[in-house]
Amino acid sequence: MPTYSFECSKCGYKLEQFVPISYPKTTECPQCHKKTFIRCIGTGSGIIFKGKGFYETDYKQKGDWVKENDGMNKEREKRSKIDPEF
Repeated sequence: MPTYSFECSKCGYKLEQFVPISYPKTTECPQCHKKTFIRCIGTGSGIIFKGKGFYETDYKQKGDWVKENDGMNKEREKRSKIDPEF
């Protein structure tokens, strides 16, 4: 079951709740008791590949990304010393 954000369009009351996908899109606001409590679209979550059937090359490890960025930053720093407008 996903976590949804709810917001009342009348009084502005906000709430996050763990509900099934089949939960109604509009319900009664717990604060003002009007039928204006709307389910908002959430940001979702990241995908993690675990278990058999996935290769370690399916997604980058954090260490690889840090090494790549470090190399690019060193190159950028070296070029900026040569060309101040870089």
